[in-house]
Amino acid sequence: MRRKYLLLLFFLSGVSGLIYEIAWVRQASLTFGVSVYAYSAVLSAYMGGMALGSYLLGREIDRASHPLRVYAVLEIGIGLLAALSPFALTALDGVYAGITHAWHPGLALLTVLRLALSILVLAPPTLLIGATLPVMSRIYVVRSGRVGSDIGWMYAANTVGAVLGCLLTGVFLIRLLGLQESVFLGASLNLLVAASVLWLDRGWQPVSAVSEASRPTSGARRRRARRAIPQSAQLPLRQVLRYAAIGYALSGFVALGDEVVWARILSIHTLHAVYSFALMLTVFLTGLAVGGAAGGWWARRHRISLAEFGILELGIGLFALLALFVFAKLPALSIEGIFGRYSVAREMLYELLLAFLTLFPATLLMGAVFPIVSSLYTHEQAEQVGMRMGTISALNTVGAILGSLLTGFLLIPLIGLRNAALILLTINALLGAGAMWLTGRVRPRWRWYPLPVLGVMVIAVLIMPPGLYLGFREGTSNHLVFYKEGVETTVAVFDVPEQHFKVSFVNGRIEVPTDAISMRAFHLLGHLPALLRPDARNALVLSFGNGIATGSLDVHNIPVIDAVDLSPEMIEAARIYWEENYNVLHSPRLHLHVEDARNFLLQADQRYDIITTDATHPSNASSWALFTLEFYELVRQRLSPDGVFMQWLPFHSLRESDYKAIIRTCRGVFPHTTLWYTGGSHTFLVVTPQRLTDDVLSAALARAADNEIVLDDLGSPETIRGYLAMDEDELAAYAGPGRLVTDDKAFFLPSNTDTQKIMMSMREAIRR
Repeated sequence: MRRKYLLLLFFLSGVSGLIYEIAWVRQASLTFGVSVYAYSAVLSAYMGGMALGSYLLGREIDRASHPLRVYAVLEIGIGLLAALSPFALTALDGVYAGITHAWHPGLALLTVLRLALSILVLAPPTLLIGATLPVMSRIYVVRSGRVGSDIGWMYAANTVGAVLGCLLTGVFLIRLLGLQESVFLGASLNLLVAASVLWLDRGWQPVSAVSEASRPTSGARRRRARRAIPQSAQLPLRQVLRYAAIGYALSGFVALGDEVVWARILSIHTLHAVYSFALMLTVFLTGLAVGGAAGGWWARRHRISLAEFGILELGIGLFALLALFVFAKLPALSIEGIFGRYSVAREMLYELLLAFLTLFPATLLMGAVFPIVSSLYTHEQAEQVGMRMGTISALNTVGAILGSLLTGFLLIPLIGLRNAALILLTINALLGAGAMWLTGRVRPRWRWYPLPVLGVMVIAVLIMPPGLYLGFREGTSNHLVFYKEGVETTVAVFDVPEQHFKVSFVNGRIEVPTDAISMRAFHLLGHLPALLRPDARNALVLSFGNGIATGSLDVHNIPVIDAVDLSPEMIEAARIYWEENYNVLHSPRLHLHVEDARNFLLQADQRYDIITTDATHPSNASSWALFTLEFYELVRQRLSPDGVFMQWLPFHSLRESDYKAIIRTCRGVFPHTTLWYTGGSHTFLVVTPQRLTDDVLSAALARAADNEIVLDDLGSPETIRGYLAMDEDELAAYAGPGRLVTDDKAFFLPSNTDTQKIMMSMREAIRR
């Protein structure tokens, strides 16, 4: 019965572990940015700490006479360090900003700095998290002949906890409790686990795995032990151990590489909302949990050899290949066709369904690999189980880190999503074939078993559709004029000359359409700040996109314009929009920076006369942090005392309460804020140093009357005046009292229920 309690406690430990991972990555992004370089630095620090902890304590735990007490100390340490982590990560803001101001590091040094600071804060708790696996293995696995089975159940229990932690944190906890309180909840779980473990320890008889393993067994236990003797024992043991260790490291490499590829492909079929990655990760972890339990069940009832490892790796490669065909069919599965109509809950279910159809089969087999490898690497002997489990866990984690980094930074940019996926699944196939070939030394016919699977895979590759659908869901057409898969984004640009229409798709989402309403919005973002601040010496554009707003700003001959964008592919694609953006890429005044907007502000050490922001939607996972109190305070620090700030604020897929909360938050930092509306769902917050009086506005409109480009882009001065929907008093009344949006609790759900209501309010305001 007490062994079942151990599984429950390891389950709770898994819950807290994923709470921390999601919360730490989210909070670290506020300091280091949301770029893939920043994310990878944080994730590498997290997983590197786990690998080191697993290896170091795994080498020592087998000698411990009271491993339960060691486990309790680990859980206490995790809880205390985790509780301090929000404050430590917040403190990094000043350190990071100070170093970047002093050194102005390039991308390479900046990535090293992010990694070093991430290690400083995250390595201590993650080292302890990583150590829990070998310690729990030492506690739970005390009987030879059942190592693989027990490890499978342990792994399944912990991973099911991780599933729950991921789902709760990514969908509910941050929204309801906030970031800091979510971490405190995780810390409370760790302390609860520690207290429960200490309670169990009072009546627990200290037992050595060696002594338990060598105890005389009954007839039934002897038969189980004989069944568990690995058939691969007929091979040299050292060879089996070496292949299992190297194979599991490569399996970790492929697993995280697949996760990177699959996340990029799935993102074009989802809203890329604040919860989207958590939903995908939930399915990924669910497959691992179910697979771990299944692998443990198999290890309990069968003799484990390298053949099982080979079969699983071949199966992973085959299912990963089939997933590419399934991805091609996803455009036919619309949310309306499945659920009837759109809602936030249905969208979440839809994204879970897509992830399940594509990821679950392969991840199921990935999960089964762990107990199988555990059985092989421990040789089903309980002695030194902590050391052996710590070693293979560390190897797998190091492989996972390398797989994530090399796939994201090297394979995808160089050879594209499809070929990156093919290389990864080829590694699976070769691992499987190699294991079967070694098994064939004692059973010759096993050498030939991989051939049919490899043949099917080769045929599948030959008949596979073109890889473009992996980066753009609609596939190719005669109007496609630009397509590129980069480190962070996949960008496709379509040009329909007969309709005078262009549109960009970034990771599958429409970003820069050139319809009349959208163009009016882009032009206003560039022209209006320059009209209100005619003597501006410099300007900053956050989110360059394809450069239309920046080009509009550039025609006012501002001496220096810094433009920031997260996607170098979008900047490259801006050459397609040379007419719409006034060929701004060739402007001598333009200085481009590949970085995310908030991180650029944190690194900047100068003030700007104009800051204009054309970020993506507030519910987007990359942009939510550009609509919080802390962001507006950062803008105020970088805005000159008489500067103008303008921000695009769409209201489609945004609840009215969130829309008003963003307005309220901006006004809390900038009292002289007005609201402008150009049609559709495009509204704009415009901040001026003083109240925007009629005299000030009339002077700006007079300047517009003397500028033919402004008149062509926006219309007559009276037309431009008509875009002003609410002055600062009217805006204060509209937003009313209520909550402010902070980094801790920012969570914008993509809801369309209030779109028409907000639109009617804007139209009524314009008519007034």
